[in-house]
Amino acid sequence: MGGIASGNLSGGRLPIWPSGKNPANTSSLKGVDEAFSLNRNVSNDAISGKNVGKAASVDSPNAEPASAVAPKISTQIKQLTPKDIIQQLAKMNIPVTDHNHDIALLMAAYGVEISEDSFDLVNKLLKGDKSALGKKNAVLLVSKGLGNAVDSAGILNAFFESNKAVSEQLKGLLSRHSQMASLLQQSLADFPELSSFLTIFDDFNQQLKRMNTADKTNPLLVDRDGFLTDIQAMSGFLKGLIQNNTLSSSEWRAYLNGLDIIANYVASQKILSQPSVKQPLGLLESYDYFQIPNPLAASVMIDILRRKQTTKDIKDAKSNNPSAQEKIIVSMDSDVLGRVTVIVTIMGINIWCLVYADNDHTVYHSNAFRQELIKKLAEHDYRLSEFKTVRKKVDIQKFIAPSQNLSDVKRIQTEI
Repeated sequence: MGGIASGNLSGGRLPIWPSGKNPANTSSLKGVDEAFSLNRNVSNDAISGKNVGKAASVDSPNAEPASAVAPKISTQIKQLTPKDIIQQLAKMNIPVTDHNHDIALLMAAYGVEISEDSFDLVNKLLKGDKSALGKKNAVLLVSKGLGNAVDSAGILNAFFESNKAVSEQLKGLLSRHSQMASLLQQSLADFPELSSFLTIFDDFNQQLKRMNTADKTNPLLVDRDGFLTDIQAMSGFLKGLIQNNTLSSSEWRAYLNGLDIIANYVASQKILSQPSVKQPLGLLESYDYFQIPNPLAASVMIDILRRKQTTKDIKDAKSNNPSAQEKIIVSMDSDVLGRVTVIVTIMGINIWCLVYADNDHTVYHSNAFRQELIKKLAEHDYRLSEFKTVRKKVDIQKFIAPSQNLSDVKRIQTEI
């Protein structure tokens, strides 16, 4: 049974419906801000199916002469429309409801084949949830090849719903530490073997504190995988102590609830760092994604993206090739400056800096620091090759979860 493949995320590759081959297409990455032209978002119009252009058909030039035995091959290439999606749902015997239609549109946007298997994965993750956030999370997980690796789409809620809630949970865990340590101390009379665990618990609390730092001691930046393992191990051990009545207070259950939220928060960053399974190599940049609390404002998060290194990048770095490139994106909100996104591209000793701000005041303020930045970089033997400020609000989700508008998705239909 044929499915719809939505094509790549840059619009350079075409989906096939129901069979055929994708034409090869490659492009190179040049310039500081080219990522904005290569990564696309799903607009509201795309999800609703509006503003879809008229279809165009192209006859294949590969037809054999009339004297040949092989039949004529007719190929049509046109834009994918909401009507096409509805027809495909009907062919798969999937009820054409608003819920299923929304899921199919998201699949097309995030490069997921519209098939029975894809719907099974998405519905398994949704577990009956029909919210817009749940559907987006589920399709995003499938697009990153993790449909069978996680139990629920809710694991991404900590990222998409409320970062403030994560900051509050972290603050609550740190403030409860003394109380929890005191409760452990009281339990030593009946369970002296907990004495060694008390030391481990204190060390773990120090790791949580370092989450609020913006330097190389932050476990989210240094060893996120190891940190997540530690959180899960601590949570599992405490749950075991509660189940066998070694610890049996409501305070511990509240502490565990906050710990689970932090665990999902760290896991979501790992998930969002995964490249899309449909992402074409060489056509779109991939990023490792990190998010840390802002040490200067508890309710504000700092988003950090580092471009994944290609094989060529690694070889260039090892050989000290001056063309070896690094790209880092830092983005955050501020009550005074608004949304600020800084893209830094490093090539050898040369640095290109592009600052995006959503108001004129911040653009002007950023320009005032140009000379200071040049001086600071020179102290570390770097040279500022370019510094630009632009008034524009940037949504970093286009880098974390690249997608495309429905009007950019092509349908290829071949009849033999």
